[in-house]
Amino acid sequence: MENLKYSYMTNMWGMITDIPKINNFNEWYEDDFGNAAYYLDWDKILKYHAGAGIKGIELMFYHIPYIKQAFGSLKNFTDFAKERGIEQITGMFSFAIGSENKETLNGAIQFNQMWIDALNELGGENLIIMPAGQYYGTGPLSQEQLQNAAYCMNEIGKRAVDKGITACIHNEFWCAVNRYDHEQYLEMTDPKYVSYCLDTAQLAIMGVDPVQFYDKYHDRVKYFHLKDTTHPNAPDSERFAPGAEFADEGTRWFWELGAGVIDFKGLWKLMKKYNHKGWVTIETDGTPDPLASMILSKWYIDHELAPIYK
Repeated sequence: MENLKYSYMTNMWGMITDIPKINNFNEWYEDDFGNAAYYLDWDKILKYHAGAGIKGIELMFYHIPYIKQAFGSLKNFTDFAKERGIEQITGMFSFAIGSENKETLNGAIQFNQMWIDALNELGGENLIIMPAGQYYGTGPLSQEQLQNAAYCMNEIGKRAVDKGITACIHNEFWCAVNRYDHEQYLEMTDPKYVSYCLDTAQLAIMGVDPVQFYDKYHDRVKYFHLKDTTHPNAPDSERFAPGAEFADEGTRWFWELGAGVIDFKGLWKLMKKYNHKGWVTIETDGTPDPLASMILSKWYIDHELAPIYK
């Protein structure tokens, strides 16, 4: 049995996929002569993953209403995925907007309760949470606001544990919890209820070496988002700008594994050293072709990283 199993974040497959299966390509092709049909239904998307040797998928919280509408229930979707070779819905991404203020943090807790319940029905393990809103318009956070955000995450974590789910902090380079206070925030949270999802590219862009961070906080890291970047240590003026992650000029922050500057081999050596096991998720935000990015990243894992630590 391999120590590491691979999942893929499905947010780039048309952002929202609401067609279970296209049964007649001929009828579709009468109206669309492109390749859109290959990217719009869950049947083929799930087969792409299994065909690439990726046995898990991660969902976005906003997928849930569409999945319920298309499949009737979340369990039906899980069964549908398993029939196509997907072993597990490994996690779901959410956020805790408003967590920094006492007046709004309960709303953030209730918002995430919905996704705890949904993930439980899906049989998933990890709720991945951006700890606050965007830095622009929200940051920098005061000590009181940081404490509020930590309290909010602890409360979400307690509710998640009750359902057998792990709540994981996920730092973004454009989040209000940022380079100057993200370690303090992590240490304010209770390790009994809150773990960490290490996003390699987000940390690097934020100005943090993901390998050094993992070496320091490996006991808190349960889950990974793996992506590369060619733009480490971005200046505050770029990271804290409005709409930073999806820049108007089309800046591509994230790349396939091995296409940027992140020391994944160093990370894999540490994962072996600390005997990390479980699901890790490939993420390719901003890609023009999710299938190409998924396969290129999986090739790099299989040929460059797996020999270090499977």
